[in-house]
Amino acid sequence: METGLLHLHSFLRWVILLLLVVNILRHFSAAQKPYTAGDKKLGLFLMIAAHITLLLGLIQVAIGNISWKNVPADVSVMKDSYWRFFLVEHPVAMIAAIVLITLGKGVAKKNITDAAKHKKAAILFTIALILILAVVPWPFRTGVARPLFPGMSL
Repeated sequence: METGLLHLHSFLRWVILLLLVVNILRHFSAAQKPYTAGDKKLGLFLMIAAHITLLLGLIQVAIGNISWKNVPADVSVMKDSYWRFFLVEHPVAMIAAIVLITLGKGVAKKNITDAAKHKKAAILFTIALILILAVVPWPFRTGVARPLFPGMSL
């Protein structure tokens, strides 16, 4: 079950990245257009995917192979780059990114002009994208690398 959760968590990263790019492009290109129901739905799908991924990640940090319970007794988490990345840097940055995604989705409810909604949502989603790209364990990252598609031979 744990492997399945990890694979789902990894798969959803691609869904989130795709939805972030689509949302960012949509909001920047529609800066002077009305904020539509389609804009709201795109933001909602992004937020749902992000929150599901967060829950899966929190489950892994709590009870997975790379969790607080599995840190060796003689290891200081903050001094060990592997444990620090997976137990501190990755979760904190992803929570911050998901907060930004949630705020970007919430812009639709504000009583401001449509142009301001598009601008604020685009900025918040762009910052979230940068944060996510910075702390994903990409295959080229030394010490914390993960495959692009875990469980697949790509």
